Amino acid sequence: MKALKSALAIAAMALLCGCAQKVEHKSIAPLPAGIEINNLQDCTVAASFTSDDFRWMGGNLRMTVYNQVLYDAVEISQMQVGDTLIYESKPLVINKMENADGGININGGLEEGGCWLVGYEGGTYVARTWDDHAIYSELGKAEVALSEDFIIVDCGIEPSDPVDTIRTEQKLYLENLQDYRREFNQLNTRVTIENGLVTEINRHWIP
Repeated sequence: MKALKSALAIAAMALLCGCAQKVEHKSIAPLPAGIEINNLQDCTVAASFTSDDFRWMGGNLRMTVYNQVLYDAVEISQMQVGDTLIYESKPLVINKMENADGGININGGLEEGGCWLVGYEGGTYVARTWDDHAIYSELGKAEVALSEDFIIVDCGIEPSDPVDTIRTEQKLYLENLQDYRREFNQLNTRVTIENGLVTEINRHWIP
């Protein structure tokens, strides 16, 4: 009888220890965008559009606005195997993590179908894909008035080409571009908005 009681006591203690050691896994989501798509006033946004999206008579630009996907650095530093990372709007269960290429490879990194996180500014991590491009989430479409003196800062075709700053006859400049150059995308284009007006469109060179 005493032996039975001892065995039960040991089993109960083992059960309690097992419960105490249970790890609660968490879900890590990207930081909020902090952009009100219906009230773009003073901000710089990643955007995509073509030359056909300019309404020169009304002085407007129609564009799709994006948010660069960022994660809180504290949450990333506390990340563990078994946690779930919301990546490209889908849950990614973390099976392994390793420091690599100046960042953190999750589940073997991009080559093995995982992801790559790199330290970024302001206490954040950025998710990067091939050619070091950041990942973006679409926020929606917006139509914003053009400032009368808005400028286009445009990169060349090659990385060593000089940057053009177009202060006048922006419509003519866009019309004279090669067809593929009339398309602007969120990877290389930033639109600056001040007091609800587009003041600058900046396209930088990317691979």
